Amino acid sequence: MCGRYSLAVSQHPELAELGLQTEDRFNIAPQSEVLLLNELQTPVMMAWDYSPSWAKSPMHLTNARSETLREKPSFRGAKRCVFLADGWYEWQRSDVKRGEAKGEVKKVPWYHHKAGELLYFAGIYNPTSGAAIVTRSAHENIAHIHHRQPVLLESRAVAHWLAGHDLFASAITRSVCCHPVSQAVNNPSENAFALTEAVELPAAAEPVTTQDLFGDG
Repeated sequence: MCGRYSLAVSQHPELAELGLQTEDRFNIAPQSEVLLLNELQTPVMMAWDYSPSWAKSPMHLTNARSETLREKPSFRGAKRCVFLADGWYEWQRSDVKRGEAKGEVKKVPWYHHKAGELLYFAGIYNPTSGAAIVTRSAHENIAHIHHRQPVLLESRAVAHWLAGHDLFASAITRSVCCHPVSQAVNNPSENAFALTEAVELPAAAEPVTTQDLFGDG
């Protein structure tokens, strides 16, 4: 799954020149307008908020599982798109023990990135609602943080995805780095580069099984 992500257009001149996203965004949240490529490879702004065309009321889906992309009625007939990003956040659940007090479960945010490189997330969209990020089981190098991740595409594979080819595995994930970040990212109104910077984990934090914060359709 993917609950938040970042895109600093000032670091990617080819995106800044489009004039669509006009500021760096370090805490992009669901239901906001985001920069993506539609099935014609045209850059557009669209809501990160997918519902199938037949839905009588908004379903507000932000993620779509690759495993059921061609099976679930919600995704049949969806158009292909690609989200543009330079990092994403996942929340790892941890037991934080304080002295002899009973342990409490906290969700620790981690930032995943490739040193600022542009990332391409596979996506789907409905023109009348918005788009969702396609996810897969997390690669072993980041699975200890969360069991799901966005489907990452190589730049040369973007056109193939948009043409309808299923490309759910990529060597890109092997080179993804991640580090814990401030709890400030939990507030979607916060938007600063500092949100992506590494912080120290709480003392005596013990990872436990992770769970989704947002629906993964």
